[in-house]
Amino acid sequence: MPFLRTAVLLLSVFSIVSCAPVMQPPLGPLSDQSGAIPAGKYVSKVDNLQVILDASLSMDEGGRNDFLPARDIVRRFNQTLPADFSARTGLRSFGHHDSQSSKDSALLYGMSSYSRSAFHDGLARIHYTGGPSPLAAALDSAAEDLRGAGGSSAVVVVSDGLHMDGAVDAAKALKRQLGKNACLYTIAIGNENNGAGQDLLSEVAAAGECGYATTDAALATDANMTAFVQKALLTTPVPVKKKKMVTPVISKPIVKTVPPADTDGDGVVDTKDKCPATPSGEMVDENGCTLKLTLHVNFDSNRAEIKPEFKVELDKAAAYIQKYKNIPYIIIAGYTDSRGAAAYNQKLSERRAEAVLNALVKDYGIDGKRLEAYGYGMDRPVASNQTAEGRYQNRRVEIICCVARPK
Repeated sequence: MPFLRTAVLLLSVFSIVSCAPVMQPPLGPLSDQSGAIPAGKYVSKVDNLQVILDASLSMDEGGRNDFLPARDIVRRFNQTLPADFSARTGLRSFGHHDSQSSKDSALLYGMSSYSRSAFHDGLARIHYTGGPSPLAAALDSAAEDLRGAGGSSAVVVVSDGLHMDGAVDAAKALKRQLGKNACLYTIAIGNENNGAGQDLLSEVAAAGECGYATTDAALATDANMTAFVQKALLTTPVPVKKKKMVTPVISKPIVKTVPPADTDGDGVVDTKDKCPATPSGEMVDENGCTLKLTLHVNFDSNRAEIKPEFKVELDKAAAYIQKYKNIPYIIIAGYTDSRGAAAYNQKLSERRAEAVLNALVKDYGIDGKRLEAYGYGMDRPVASNQTAEGRYQNRRVEIICCVARPK
């Protein structure tokens, strides 16, 4: 089944409840188009785009007004889009004072064919800030807008990320509704003094599985904003090859059909294989990549005990194994980080795999005859071993579907 990518662009600035509205300076007119990506150079890789801007009051705390930098991020984003951007586009706000709107979230523009001037006019409609920060409600509304739109869609979250109860759950719900048709991006405002908020926004982006988190500081230059728009929303058009003129011949040449190569023998031809060196015996998806579930059952250094907080990961592993009852072999693969001797790490990874296998058999009634525990030591890292976070990610267990026992 083809993967339809979706991106939903969520630009949000978080706030708390305020009793009085705060009038914001009017948005200036559209500037010249010198910073826009040239028309005709790229095509949209999404069918729908929604930008969500947080208009709440928390950015006005401590003598700072972070709403204006957030609004400027949205303005510059709009100025950067090419004039022929083909995705249906919308602009949604939340967190504003009742003087602006009594709704938790309001659609200021769209969903409609993209117009730079109409988008700008929608942004200019925000006159008052000062309400709470219902990012979850805005995400729910965005899911409704995009679910009926069809095709792939595009979200980026720009926010301080504070006091946004339920935002991560709402992002996960949006992903469940739209599936592979949606990606989430976030842009953090004022993150230099806001580590907790930036962490929350990173979780929101991670819920989309195919987007990423960034900051207003990272997009401060026109070049960086252009790179962001290109990466999230655009792709290079496929060139149309001109047909060569062929001189007619009396007899038709004999054309030998050469079957397409499948170097790793996984059933997916090399031209379509995104994982060209799949180990023998592992089942693959339509892209030629191993069908597996990565568990965030991470272990303390030099330990193989499963901590209680990872029970939810074991629940997912059990459900995954039950889902693929027709798979003859399920490999429980354990890994370590790079610290320590290779021989010791090999034994430690085996103990970690066996700990998960035993828990699945004992606590979930999984047939142990289908399961095999393997340790791969410090091989196959998924993150850099140069940082504590990277080493933590490498101390993991994976559930791998196989049609044959690995050699």
